[in-house]
Amino acid sequence: MQRFLKFIENSVKSVLKNLLYAKKSKRTPTVCKQKSDNIANAKKILLLRHDRMGDLLVTTPFLRILHNELPESQLYILLSTRNVVGKSCIEPYCTGIFIFHKNLWKTITLLKELKRKKFELVIDLLDNPSVTSSIFVRLLKPKFSLGFDKPNKNIYTHIVPLPNKINVHIVERIANLLIPFGLNLHNYNLSLEYPLNKNNSLSPKSGIRLGINVSGSHRQKFWGVTNFTTLISKIKEHFNFEIILFATKEYRFELERIRIATDVNVANFTKDFDEFASMIASCDLLITPDTSVVHLASCFKIPVIVFFHYINPKFGMPWLPYKTKCKYLISSKNFYSDIEPHIVFDEFCNLYKEVFL
Repeated sequence: MQRFLKFIENSVKSVLKNLLYAKKSKRTPTVCKQKSDNIANAKKILLLRHDRMGDLLVTTPFLRILHNELPESQLYILLSTRNVVGKSCIEPYCTGIFIFHKNLWKTITLLKELKRKKFELVIDLLDNPSVTSSIFVRLLKPKFSLGFDKPNKNIYTHIVPLPNKINVHIVERIANLLIPFGLNLHNYNLSLEYPLNKNNSLSPKSGIRLGINVSGSHRQKFWGVTNFTTLISKIKEHFNFEIILFATKEYRFELERIRIATDVNVANFTKDFDEFASMIASCDLLITPDTSVVHLASCFKIPVIVFFHYINPKFGMPWLPYKTKCKYLISSKNFYSDIEPHIVFDEFCNLYKEVFL
């Protein structure tokens, strides 16, 4: 039944996508390679960021710069149920936050609330075409809308050339949306940030702390109990580190097996992302298959080992940590279990030497 509902959802999205992208705007989008007064003078702005946690974290520099450079403008943002847990990183820069629920009646209510705000400008922060973004822009009918030059560009009044995804980091790609505001991204600090406003339940550090994040956004990102156990045993054999495992409660049984086999500590489960960020910030090194932790590593400049599955070059570079030391390993398949522990250990040793020796 669940697969059938998913099929229906994807079919509806496909029909909407064809209708939205085929419908031509009354005017051709203005290509912005310099300041646009229509964009720069907007006083009430809505940003669309209704995707995952990592997407929100990499948007923080853009929002921070807009807030600081446009003090008279009101900046609102649309988040999703998946990334609203990390709203602390953008709250200082927002006038208000809206939440998109994948529920028809809640969406209708949300659209009514957004329309009452009468936004002058809507900015789509996604650098891939999004049916949801297209619907919001079409139905809200702002005076101006801004996005990247991509397949759904006809929904915007203004577009920015999309930087090359292969050699331009996602943080810098998003920052190119500053161009129509007359802001040169090269003049600004694009560092990621996350406020540490919650105490964590970890004990004080006794030396170098290695955090190993076991869970990812889905099961395909789980490296496997044997792989984690083998890697941790190798690390303990060569280094005197405090090792702490992190994971969601869904992985509690796998965590217990790894803990028993390696005698390492396990962080308390928490649904509070602020507390989780605080625990991650206490680490000196990280290993993770999950991009939200990758971007937290960027926030706190923590050297990190990252797992990725193979991505077709046309989709661009992996979402590496921004201006943070890292080593990454790419699975040739759509899961990580084929990445050998001894290869991870070798890369870990290389990273350790770069950081501490």
